[in-house]
Amino acid sequence: MSYSNRGSSFNNNYVGSNNPNNNNGINNSNSSNTPRKYAIKPFRSFAQMDTPTALKTFKSLAAAMDEIHNRNASTLSFEELYRNAYNLVLHKHGNLLYEGVWERLEFHLVRCAGKLVKRARDLGLGGSDLIMGGSAGAAASSSSSASSFAAAAGGTASANSSNELTNPAAATNSSSSVLGYKLLEELSKSWTEHRITMVMVRDIFMYMDRTYVPLHKRRPVYDLGLWLFRRVVWERRMDDLTGCDEYDYCAATNGNDYRNDYDYGNSHDDAKGNLKSPPELQFQQMQQQAGEPQMMQSQMTQTLGNVTSSLLLQVIHQDRLDRLEDAPQRMTLLRCMIGMLIELEASGNGSFNDSMMANNGTGRDNYGSRRNFNASSGTTNTIPVYQRDFEEAFLGETQDFYRMESASRLSHAGGLSGNNNDVNDIDGENNLALNFNSSSSGKPPAKYSAMEYVQRAKIRLDQERDRATTLALPEPTRTALLRIVETELIERHAKTLVDMEGSGFASILKVVASSPVGAGKGGGESGVVIDHNRVADLAAMYDLFSRVPSSVNHLRDALSERIRLDGRALVRDQETNSAPPSAFVKGVLAMRERFDAVVTDAMRGEKKAQKRMREAFEDFLNADARAANCLAVYVDELLRIGLKGADERKVEMELDRVIVIFRYLSDKDVFEAYYKNHLAKRLLGNKSGSEEAERAMVSLLKAECGYQFTSKLEGMFNDMRISKETAEKYRAYKKKEANSPSPPLIDLRDAENGGKPVDVEVSVLTTGYWPSQNVAPCTLPPPVKAAMDRFQKYYLTTYTGRKLSWQTSTGSAEIRATFPPIKGSSKVRRHDLSVTTYQMCILVLFNNRDVLTLAQIRNETNIPEDELRRHLVSLCTPKHRILRKGSKGKGISNDDDTFTYNAEYTSKMTRVKVPMVSMRDATLTSSAEGTASAAGAASSSAAASASRSGLVDGSATVPVQVEEDRRHLLEAAIVRIMKARKTLNHNDLVAEVTRQLSGRFVPPPQFVKKRVESLIEREYLERDESDRRVYKYMA
Repeated sequence: MSYSNRGSSFNNNYVGSNNPNNNNGINNSNSSNTPRKYAIKPFRSFAQMDTPTALKTFKSLAAAMDEIHNRNASTLSFEELYRNAYNLVLHKHGNLLYEGVWERLEFHLVRCAGKLVKRARDLGLGGSDLIMGGSAGAAASSSSSASSFAAAAGGTASANSSNELTNPAAATNSSSSVLGYKLLEELSKSWTEHRITMVMVRDIFMYMDRTYVPLHKRRPVYDLGLWLFRRVVWERRMDDLTGCDEYDYCAATNGNDYRNDYDYGNSHDDAKGNLKSPPELQFQQMQQQAGEPQMMQSQMTQTLGNVTSSLLLQVIHQDRLDRLEDAPQRMTLLRCMIGMLIELEASGNGSFNDSMMANNGTGRDNYGSRRNFNASSGTTNTIPVYQRDFEEAFLGETQDFYRMESASRLSHAGGLSGNNNDVNDIDGENNLALNFNSSSSGKPPAKYSAMEYVQRAKIRLDQERDRATTLALPEPTRTALLRIVETELIERHAKTLVDMEGSGFASILKVVASSPVGAGKGGGESGVVIDHNRVADLAAMYDLFSRVPSSVNHLRDALSERIRLDGRALVRDQETNSAPPSAFVKGVLAMRERFDAVVTDAMRGEKKAQKRMREAFEDFLNADARAANCLAVYVDELLRIGLKGADERKVEMELDRVIVIFRYLSDKDVFEAYYKNHLAKRLLGNKSGSEEAERAMVSLLKAECGYQFTSKLEGMFNDMRISKETAEKYRAYKKKEANSPSPPLIDLRDAENGGKPVDVEVSVLTTGYWPSQNVAPCTLPPPVKAAMDRFQKYYLTTYTGRKLSWQTSTGSAEIRATFPPIKGSSKVRRHDLSVTTYQMCILVLFNNRDVLTLAQIRNETNIPEDELRRHLVSLCTPKHRILRKGSKGKGISNDDDTFTYNAEYTSKMTRVKVPMVSMRDATLTSSAEGTASAAGAASSSAAASASRSGLVDGSATVPVQVEEDRRHLLEAAIVRIMKARKTLNHNDLVAEVTRQLSGRFVPPPQFVKKRVESLIEREYLERDESDRRVYKYMA
């Protein structure tokens, strides 16, 4: 390889270094101090390579390129070729070299394109039928992709439908598929050989790529070869036969080799020879002169790329229909072709000066005339070839395919959802090629259920994902493809799949929600049966819908609606008194467990679904105060008998379920009032099943609502502990008094009890902790009154400064009743009756008389009217009929209604506990009897008033005491906030008050406004003179 030095040249050898006998050399140790001498040579003369020599040099390079294209590269010396190309660039002939390489590559690609076009036409893929069938070029879109597919199959297609859609047999035409496959193989082989060739050519002109190409903004040689392959081969018109065997490229130039008549570097036209037009061009000119319609002329612009793209779509379409023979081999071929398009697209990236070829007069068209490669002159060079010729048509055909396929299965399944105006009606044989499971039997497609559709849609999505991986589609195409499939299969029909009768998400959800309660298959420890198979179906639908996040809203809506419907049904049962309060809570708990399984298992614990479920439960539970009331009753039953003998794990599980429902309540203060009332009855009546369970419930409430919520409840437990200690001290005191030398005087009031003192156990309660009864004490029997007086004397003597107020309404008693012998026996019957204090007072009256009226009992006991009726009804129940009621029916008619001692009362048990009927049952039975007397009307009014203030189970209204407490809490919160803020806007005040009180109840804005007005009247607040919606705190 020769180099030309433009500056001074120095010889680095010492003088005489070539003479081995020279004593002045570097190896002579005896003359190491001798100075070194250098020889200065003159400048080497620079000889510029002239044009003939450059043409001769390039001719050898062109011949080498021909050998490489002919697969005879083994005889070439690449070192020599590289040196020749290097010298051409070095001697300022880079433009000649680059344009010559351009022309030589184009020459071979023209011949390659001609052979491919001839091959396509010989296979019947390039005739007039194909040309008239449409194109899949830059104008291809989602609406025209079907037409391009039909053209590839060799048939005809209109603007709106394809031969494939109207004739199923076209899709199974194996001969057409085989012919198209052969063309794809030829093109793939040509592309592979061209890439190998360009690698060799690139190595030869590597120096030109490093120096000339960047300086003049030209394409690198390898990219140039790919770019020319796109322009000459891929965009080759199907009516252009240049380069075919019967019309050789050289014939267009009268057999003259371009290398002999091409003047490199000149801008004038080639003057040698008169170029002849090819036969196809002459035929086209004749048609134009004959006035052929413009439509035919536009159809003659079909290119080899259009045909290839259509064939690619055909193969993909056949694969989707599962009709593709030798699928692995053909998909591998498609992968190669798609890779070719992607590489061709990459070769066109960047800004290059392709117009120099036209400016220098070096470009030629396929017939030997000058060619203009100005990249900015047309749109085809600016649109990426992969997107223009494949991606757009591929995505459009995919959209049409899945739109029609999904519509064929759901069109008579409740109607299509979304905008389906562009989907043709599919019926009979016209849609067999587009069904999920294709059939050639000629029968219409069967209607899919929702779950069948879901399973098939998942299979389709997996197939498309695998196909995209097999074809090595770019990530943007893969994302767009899956998005289109998801839109057509899921988003368009989401509402239909949810609402489909019998198999939709809503219908399956209804089945899951209506599972029976009880131990059985699929039931947990709580006894709630969950249909896990149906939950799995819901999970499958959710997994499908989750691919399109907007479609999941339909599932959440169905879930929320189902919860509201089932919850309102439970509320209606309470309104009509067709179910007890505990049944309401059990139903809510079962609902909560089932729908929690749906959200957790089927909807994968989605946060939005959990929120919608919580909002739905809160919607029907907080419609009134009934839910808080019923929950307190359920907890009372649970702690009295439900958890008796249960282990710690069972107690914890049941109480946790209760707390879940408690969180949904907004009227937590109503629950507190009812719970405290029931707790007082359990503690005072010693009815708690487990003290540990009681304390565990209070601990859970404390963790949920804070210390203030449970401070009174904890005080009640503390009072009971102190009361037990006081009772033990009192028993020790009585024993000491009985054994003293001077025993106490006998109280004459004990004479009615046989002279024996009544033994009492008194629970001393703190007034602020326990529910306020505000009920006057009833008239107690003298022996009981005497025992109470003795305890009061002891207590006030022991604890000074205290005051006792007796609450007889909450006491209980054990009395021994003696009944006459039954017939045939002389043995007196005795039963120990466990009754309330009121029942004790009523029964003691019958020691002296056998028959008493309601008025007489009321006057002698002073028991409140509603409680009197309730306790009398309890003593007259069929199972425990200690008294006989004179009137018929379950209720008490009026004051003259009589009650008679039942001497025939029998019971198998010696110790009998007389249960109490509920206040609601007593009120209903009394009002059901109906009476016209004034006394009866007064009694009903009193009972209704007492029911509202006395926390009647099952009531939907807020108790009066709770409303009063709310007023005080709200006013205290307002004053506390205004004292800290001094000045505050009305809306801000409402928001802050609601935030602070939300742990107990949610005050309505109107309620807050009334309390603010009350505080203004009492001069706690005042309005701002400039803005009446602003409040000021008055110190």
